[in-house]
Amino acid sequence: MSQRINASFHAKKVANLYHGIGSIKTPRWFYSFIPFKIATGGSSLLIPLYLLSLGGSAKDAGLLVAIASLSSMLGSLFWGRMSDRTLKRKFFILMGMASTSAFLPAMAFTRTPLQLMLINALYSFFLAATVSVPIVLVLRSVRKYLWDYGIGRFNQISGWAWVAGLVLGLGLIRSISIPNLLFLFAFINVFSVIWAAKTIREAPIYISRRNIKNFGNHVVEKMRYMPSFILHTPTKVKSLRHRAFYLSAFLFWLSSGIYFTQFPVFLTRVGIDKSLIYLAAVLNSGISAFMYLRVGLLLQRTNGIQILKRGLTIRLIAVGIIALSTLISPLLLPAALISYALAGYSWSFIGISSTSIVGKLAGDREKGSAMGFLNLVNSLGYIAGSLLSGFLVDYGFAFAFSTGVLFVMLSMGALKNISKK
Repeated sequence: MSQRINASFHAKKVANLYHGIGSIKTPRWFYSFIPFKIATGGSSLLIPLYLLSLGGSAKDAGLLVAIASLSSMLGSLFWGRMSDRTLKRKFFILMGMASTSAFLPAMAFTRTPLQLMLINALYSFFLAATVSVPIVLVLRSVRKYLWDYGIGRFNQISGWAWVAGLVLGLGLIRSISIPNLLFLFAFINVFSVIWAAKTIREAPIYISRRNIKNFGNHVVEKMRYMPSFILHTPTKVKSLRHRAFYLSAFLFWLSSGIYFTQFPVFLTRVGIDKSLIYLAAVLNSGISAFMYLRVGLLLQRTNGIQILKRGLTIRLIAVGIIALSTLISPLLLPAALISYALAGYSWSFIGISSTSIVGKLAGDREKGSAMGFLNLVNSLGYIAGSLLSGFLVDYGFAFAFSTGVLFVMLSMGALKNISKK
């Protein structure tokens, strides 16, 4: 009898939740991020391509990404804390948005790889304000029981706008120079600053970050300078199961740093047209965005560890394909496109399941700090992988990508120490 009552109560709860979701209106300010994400998405691939056109090497590419990742990580923590202390959201979001229109033109005037690295590092620091701060404003814009939906909807809009920016870059890269494209995306971004200034309402009501649950908010890998937003301050890890999972995450991001940093470098070095490199990026981000909600539904029925292992297996195949393609030049282009598409497909499994696993491994009072530590581990892994990639390429791209394969395999091996939940 009690089971029937509980089932009935659960059914009503689910029905009320879906009724709320169906009736909710998307906050207008969500859409103000569309031009901004078009600009940042379209310009994300321009930066490493411009570095190479300025005579940058594979090591320079690794250093570019590593420095930007570190700047973004520090910026996300800094702006998040500043926002919490001042209880201001709008100012920091507008500042982060405006940085795109300020720093992209500045990059267009650079003439050396070092100049580009320094400006990109400053850009990444200020841009991080649009990563950590908006999440709190999203939670302030919807009812508490719809927080999951609100963040999902915000990221859905942002994710597809990012893909639209890549598509725009794909269409223009052959006819417009990289510096002029940087100016164009800076101009497009201005509309976001104006739109956000009109639609974002300051709501200085404190939301404790430690009371916020963890959300699977990964739509695309953003600029890959920041694996995900840091919502909580990192703290120490207590259990062995935590350590095994974080080790797996670190090894995965080591591989990702090698793979994503050197992918455009490799294709450029072998003479692949820039438009085809853009096409690979469109496939990668588009598939991630398309699969995100579908994997979220799958996670409700399937164990998180199984989903993560599936994603790592797909990523292993993706990195393996590009490693093999370095030895079989006639198949290089189709292999590269397939590899990058599979990498995007794998991310939809890895990003969402990782958030779920952290929530289950950590206690109720540790979820926030556990997610913060995961973001720190992810970022450090990506920074280390990016730096390492430049030295690995000295021994050939085949060796570098093969090392990426090895790290994915080690990441999968570390999961064996985690009991299924």
